[in-house]
Amino acid sequence: KGLEPLAAVLFAQGKDCPDPMTEAAKYVDAEKGVATAEEALAGASDIIAEVISDDAALRKKIKAKILAEGLIRSEAATEEDSVYRLYYQYEEPLRKIPSQRILAVNRGEKEEKLKVKILCGEVSHLIEDSFVRWESYAAELVRAAGEDAWTRLIFPSVEREIRSDLFASASEQAIKMFGLNLKQLLMQPPVKGKVVLAVDPAY
Repeated sequence: KGLEPLAAVLFAQGKDCPDPMTEAAKYVDAEKGVATAEEALAGASDIIAEVISDDAALRKKIKAKILAEGLIRSEAATEEDSVYRLYYQYEEPLRKIPSQRILAVNRGEKEEKLKVKILCGEVSHLIEDSFVRWESYAAELVRAAGEDAWTRLIFPSVEREIRSDLFASASEQAIKMFGLNLKQLLMQPPVKGKVVLAVDPAY
């Protein structure tokens, strides 16, 4: 809709940044689907939110903060009793949760017995510190775009990424533990005082 130049001017928040609504009025174009200055601002805000969301450094800071301070919470997705009842009202810090509980809540979610989500503390200051210039006329618009980026784009993506990482790590730990236990079982002498060359798995 031709709103990228408007988004760029407002997002830059320079000393000569114009009033957002006044500047947005210049981009009203019914043929492009922008009927009012308000619609132009909304479109520019969406563009700014996308730019903020794509910032790799910001995502890295947010992910680190969530991993350090966040919680994983599971709740019952059904009223039926199940083997997952211990997780019907459960939460634990992400930095402390052991691999077996990660795998358990994932299985419960997959079997539609649990609803699982990640909770995190306040992160808006990370976005504001990185992008908002409060002396600018456009500061409030950029702040709001940052909030939209967090709610609509960044958090859902980072939450999926963290849960995927946790699952991969927990699966690796489970395989190592299974291998260790299996080795101990296989190294036990099956018949006292006899040397066994092989074991037929059918027996």
